[in-house]
Amino acid sequence: MSTQKPEGRERRRLVPERWRGASLGIAGASALGLALFAVAPVGAEPAPRSAADSAQQQHTRPHKPRTLPAPPQIRGLDFLLGTFTCDYAPPPGSKPATMTMTTKRAMGGHYLYTDATMQPGDVVGRATFGWDPVAKKFINQYHDNWGSNGNYAAAPWKDGHLIFTGSLSQVVKPDPSGETTGVPISLHDDYQVVHKNHFTNHQTMTFSDGTVLKGTYDCRRA
Repeated sequence: MSTQKPEGRERRRLVPERWRGASLGIAGASALGLALFAVAPVGAEPAPRSAADSAQQQHTRPHKPRTLPAPPQIRGLDFLLGTFTCDYAPPPGSKPATMTMTTKRAMGGHYLYTDATMQPGDVVGRATFGWDPVAKKFINQYHDNWGSNGNYAAAPWKDGHLIFTGSLSQVVKPDPSGETTGVPISLHDDYQVVHKNHFTNHQTMTFSDGTVLKGTYDCRRA
């Protein structure tokens, strides 16, 4: 599978170490608050700072990195955004499957993360889509919880087709030992947009012995 949304997960806020085990009781905390209020009353003018103090403050102020806008070419992947259910019509002799995928913008729009789950098999994968400004191509880096991984690239859209090609190291059977068998596969993914809520991916898999298998993902917005 060459596509997979991404992602954001809510992180729990942990109490900083420096505040754990603090010995201030309620009365002590109240007294401290009153003392601070007395020292810095509301509306008080700040004390004038010397030139040296101002320079030191500027020196210690965190640097805010310059934001580089996302490349306009990345909009060519907008058809992936959102949540889709994809029915997979496999090659003859294989069983049909269903993939659920969600794609979100990441890193200020420079990339798209696709998180996907394929059933049957409990395969959970992620694809990272982006634009390579040097090679002037789209890129896709894929990995999943079986250990399979791949890298693909695509020239810009042409005649309604976006075609990714690359290599996939496909795990045949996952193993918790971290050692198992697999097969190298050359992939050819042909994306076509039917309309904003529907796209297809006609996939061709070529194995090292010359065997060629074809399947199709039919993806509709959930």
